[in-house]
Amino acid sequence: MITERIQYILGYSKKEFTQRNESESDVVKKFKELVAGLDLPRNDDRYLLRWLRARDFDLLKAEKMLRNHLEWRKKYQVADLTDDWKPIEVLQKCYPVGIIGEDKSGSPVWLIRHGKLDIRGILQAVTIEEFVRYTVWMLEKSARIMERQSMKLGIDVSKQTIIFDLEHWSFQDLVFKPGMDVAMELIKIFEANYPEAMGYTFVINTPKFFQMAYSLLKPILSETTLSKIKIHGYDKSIWTSDILGVVPAEVLPKALGGRAVDPDGNEWCESLVPGGGPIPECYKTGSESFGDEEEYKFDDDVMSTFL
Repeated sequence: MITERIQYILGYSKKEFTQRNESESDVVKKFKELVAGLDLPRNDDRYLLRWLRARDFDLLKAEKMLRNHLEWRKKYQVADLTDDWKPIEVLQKCYPVGIIGEDKSGSPVWLIRHGKLDIRGILQAVTIEEFVRYTVWMLEKSARIMERQSMKLGIDVSKQTIIFDLEHWSFQDLVFKPGMDVAMELIKIFEANYPEAMGYTFVINTPKFFQMAYSLLKPILSETTLSKIKIHGYDKSIWTSDILGVVPAEVLPKALGGRAVDPDGNEWCESLVPGGGPIPECYKTGSESFGDEEEYKFDDDVMSTFL
């Protein structure tokens, strides 16, 4: 088992994190000189290489991206989002997102049960800013985990695996404009500030109208990101096999075709990923109410194509 794991890690690292050739090393050296005066969270080659790769090794574009990132971190006080940061209770208990373990390369595996997210209820309990900040905290947490894994395994662990489950996601959820606006904002934050951080992404249980949402999101996703997304419908046998090629069965929840269960037998591993569902009334502040004007309006031709 250990030998298989090591072989898999080595194979994965050769494919996804190929060793830099001499020309890459030269560019990294020049980039390091270019950003020498910046107050960077990290200054190692692996960190700098991510910004270069995100901009196809264009030094000036990579520098601009990194400078914008540093301004963003300062403006939103991202450095304060440490492991000791205390998240808002309703998000910690009801936001169905979490890390379920490591994939076969040692990278964290995120399970996002988006179909169980009560976004209307969430936005009646917290502000959009609080929701975004909590999500950024989770991204920072994942980045710290990957850095520790890199040190432990001796390879560049920088790409997380994501399982995005849309079971129970409704058309009403899709057209809820505040929810769509938040989703697009989070994607923009991820693309601009966490380059080269996304590995395999499995989108499963996709309804037909998913393509409507995807048509809105694709323009803000890079080609690199799009190439890593695998979209599956409701055929569990197909997407389970696909996921198990990357995620060990002992990590994947039994409900998704793996073998992992909670100590109490819960097959969704809700000790790691909250089950979601309707937000309890006790958490709602009553400060937000949503009507028909909060619906996202798709063009008629788009509606007729995907419905």
